[in-house]
Amino acid sequence: MRDSKKILLTLGAAALIAMAGCTAGRGSGGSAEPVTTKPVETAAPTAEAVTPTATHTPTPAVTATKKPESEDNNLKKGTIEEAAYESFSSFIDQYYFKSKIEDYGVFKKLNFWDQAEIYEIVIDAYEHTGDERYLNMIRELFQGFTKLHGEDFSWNEYNDDIMWITIAFTRAYRDTGDKAFLDSAVRHFDLVWERGWSEDLGGGIFWRIENTTKNACINCPAAIAACLLAEETHDDSYYEKAVMIMDWVVENIYETKTGRVYDAYEMNGKKNPWASTYNQGTFIGANTLLYLHTGDGKYLSQARRASDYTIENMYDGKVMDNEANSGDLVGFKGILARWMYAFAVDCDQPDVMEWMKMNAEVGWSNRNSKGIAATTWNTKTSESSEIIPFSASTIVSALNNVNNECRTGFKAEKGIKATDFTRCGKVIVTKTDAVHVKADADNAFLEYSHVTFPDSCKKTVIKAKTEKPVKVEIRIGSPDGQLISTGTIEKSANGEFYETTLENEALNGTQKIYIVFPDGGSELDISMINFAS
Repeated sequence: MRDSKKILLTLGAAALIAMAGCTAGRGSGGSAEPVTTKPVETAAPTAEAVTPTATHTPTPAVTATKKPESEDNNLKKGTIEEAAYESFSSFIDQYYFKSKIEDYGVFKKLNFWDQAEIYEIVIDAYEHTGDERYLNMIRELFQGFTKLHGEDFSWNEYNDDIMWITIAFTRAYRDTGDKAFLDSAVRHFDLVWERGWSEDLGGGIFWRIENTTKNACINCPAAIAACLLAEETHDDSYYEKAVMIMDWVVENIYETKTGRVYDAYEMNGKKNPWASTYNQGTFIGANTLLYLHTGDGKYLSQARRASDYTIENMYDGKVMDNEANSGDLVGFKGILARWMYAFAVDCDQPDVMEWMKMNAEVGWSNRNSKGIAATTWNTKTSESSEIIPFSASTIVSALNNVNNECRTGFKAEKGIKATDFTRCGKVIVTKTDAVHVKADADNAFLEYSHVTFPDSCKKTVIKAKTEKPVKVEIRIGSPDGQLISTGTIEKSANGEFYETTLENEALNGTQKIYIVFPDGGSELDISMINFAS
């Protein structure tokens, strides 16, 4: 059990905590019965104090079980997006509270870190669909999270808790342009780095403030956060920190020959070799981001080896059907799904996507009549037992982190369907045979990852229609990366699609391509993107 730690909150926030069924600290692993208080509206905060409790599950010392996948798979081909939407709708119906008085939302019955993790699933869903409901939730959850936990998280003795929300806020900034997200992310990463990094045990960040153990669950997420912050702040010192962290992880809590990521390295010299889905996942994610930045093949190899270990050694290539015995463990594989997706689409790893899609399909086929699937994906979800939200969130993550065709890259000579974007940001998207794009802020974007150019392509051809002229930019690497081309898509006659050809700098090799809309409010429909010599 972790000790209680006081934090000044308001009487209104205390009522919100009771409503949400959570404490301001990290959960006890789900051993206690979840709070089922009916949601009620609360007043704005005043100035009272409450004392949040915070406990944590002891680190398991067992390996994951392996079970064969179900043959009863009722998810038909071509319906992944529909299933993803339906799963999130069911999840929202069961677990989301949206204030009718103030503009905030919270997921009920959650604590600090699992609230942060489910926040990221909302971000995943937004980035992969452009759906306005998720963009709204990103903003609502920021208000709800800070109502529950304050704006200064230094009271939280768990460095990993803070790092999870730092990742979420950095991604939310990328997707909204709201600087409040970035300011909080920078402040809290720097806080953890200052109080957590030391040269004890050769480097690494301590898990908690009493400084007794350095765990994968803080160091790998910290490397991810550092990479994301480097991109958004253009401060390469964050990349330097990410490299330092991962050098330490690989040297001390990673098996180079197998791809196994250990759980922890204690100050007494003992190492816990337990492997878990979330540590494997964040290790894969950190290496993916560093590979994209540096081009160093060692990061690609490490991500691949850790992925292989997860699929083959932990699960024998079959469906994940474990992690059911703890309020912390139940949400782990949702984190794995996120970073497996990133590795697959950014590094063209179709077999990884195929394995995750198989897991998503089987898990969804085992949902109950409420549309809720527990984290044991190969087992039919109970109709009578209450499923805690962190458990139910994993299938939502899985479905929102795969695509119908297991698509992991594009061939420039074949053209790109606009609807097949890898990620998006600052836009509201409606998909039909084309994508209807409305820029929610300046520098909105559609991303197409891992586009391979066989020859030097000097023209980008965008097939689109619009009711008024829309400025566009073609960039590579990031939404504000190297500018390749710029132009204007003119007003369409008779509402028909027309091709606009942009002259650009030569494109070679493999690139992340961004279609950027510099002006907020821009609106158009795009059906195809082609490239020509």
